[in-house]
Amino acid sequence: MTPNHQRIFLDDLAKRWRQDADRVLELAASGTMPLWIDFTDVYLQREEKTAGGNRKRKAPTKKRYDRVEVQPLPEALTQIQGRCDRMLIVAELPCRDAKGDPVTVTNSVGEEWGETSMIGLKPTVLFARMDDVLRYERAIGIASPESDREIPPPEQVNGRPASANQQDHPCYARELDVAVQCWQALYEEARTGETGLKKGAVLEWIRQHHPDLTKTAGERIALVVTPCTKKS
Repeated sequence: MTPNHQRIFLDDLAKRWRQDADRVLELAASGTMPLWIDFTDVYLQREEKTAGGNRKRKAPTKKRYDRVEVQPLPEALTQIQGRCDRMLIVAELPCRDAKGDPVTVTNSVGEEWGETSMIGLKPTVLFARMDDVLRYERAIGIASPESDREIPPPEQVNGRPASANQQDHPCYARELDVAVQCWQALYEEARTGETGLKKGAVLEWIRQHHPDLTKTAGERIALVVTPCTKKS
C-alpha cells in the first residue's frame, strides 16, 4: 500500500481530532472528508445514461469483485450517525467507486437461490486515506501529530551544514553515517560525562532505527559511539 493510501479508521480519526465519530461522519456526508469501506466478494452495479440524455438507469449487468474499496454516499452515512455502535444492514448500498462514479454494492448468495443477501456497513471499518486527512488538516490549520511530520536530518535540526558523508558520495561510509546519527541522538545534548547511557542503549538505538544492519556492524558502530568512561 503506497503512503498516500495509508488508512486511518473512523475511531482513530475521531481521537486524532478530539471529536466524536458523528462529527467525522458529518464531514464525510458533506463531502469534506471522504470515508471508504473495503468489501470482499461483492457485485458492483453501475448506472448508465439512456440514449435520451439525462435520465439514468441501472446497467443490466453486474460485475463481481474479490475485493473493492468504495465510498458510501451521504444518504448511507447519515443513517449511521448517532448509531456508530450498530451495523447498518441494507439490501443494496449506494456508493462511489475509485473514479467517483456512482455504483450500487450488492452481495449475491448465488443464482441457485434466486435472491440477494444483505450488505452490512459497520461504522468502525470506515476509514479515511492519510493524504485526504493531511490535506484537510492543512486547509483548516490543524497541526499534524509528531509521528506524521517529516523529521529533517540531525545536522539540519541543529542548524549545521550537511555532512560531507552523503549517500551520493562515491566513498559514502554507511556505518560512519549511522554512528554520527546515533551519537547526535543519544549524546549531543549531554552537559557532563555522566550520561547514564551504556553500550546497550547504543545497540538498541541502532536496532530500532537501522534494523537491516547486521549484529557485527552494530557492535562496530557501538564501539565507536559509546563514550570512553576513563580519562586518558
